[in-house]
Amino acid sequence: MAVPASMTTADLSGRYVLNSTLSDSTDGILTLQGVPWYTRKIIRYATITLDVKQYTGKPADPTNPKESERQGDDFEHIDTDQTLTGGIKGTSENRTFSGLPRDHEDHLFGAVVGLSKRITGPLSDSNSPVAKYEFLQKGWTKDTLENPKGVIYTQAVSNTEISGKVWTAEQVWGLEEFNGEKRFTKHVYFFTPEETVTAKMVYDYQGPTPV
Repeated sequence: MAVPASMTTADLSGRYVLNSTLSDSTDGILTLQGVPWYTRKIIRYATITLDVKQYTGKPADPTNPKESERQGDDFEHIDTDQTLTGGIKGTSENRTFSGLPRDHEDHLFGAVVGLSKRITGPLSDSNSPVAKYEFLQKGWTKDTLENPKGVIYTQAVSNTEISGKVWTAEQVWGLEEFNGEKRFTKHVYFFTPEETVTAKMVYDYQGPTPV
């Protein structure tokens, strides 16, 4: 299902289901991340639901055990909760668009260091973090590329010291048209020292994020 006509990357809040027909396989990426074969097989046939909450500003939480979470901020945030059918535990990722690295522990991918920010200006500009990756630059709707806040960019790097793995995943999120319908899409450029894999993840809009 297409996103509402009024939706832009200024607020992608909503519930989505991964469209396996329009999306590329991510099995190659999961393999390089060290996800076991039996888990990859379940993921391949699972229904994957994504709940997205996008907002600006976070109140202070002095009781949080994580020191980095105790302070409030005025940054843009995108919190995502991913659930899967088939008995695989889902994942939660809370991204802060500060451009600063943040440690994250994922039960599927292990220890990673994440970074999220907006890219302003042309994606092909020499100063853009995705200047070398045409796959991350192309296919977006005009409103995605011309959003005054910039384009949504995320990076995740394996914390090799802890996980023993070496990989980097760079993503651009936005809206892309498929068969005349505008859909929430992620372009993923994943690489290790030996191999590179690209994939599009295309989602069907289901409605507002459940309260």
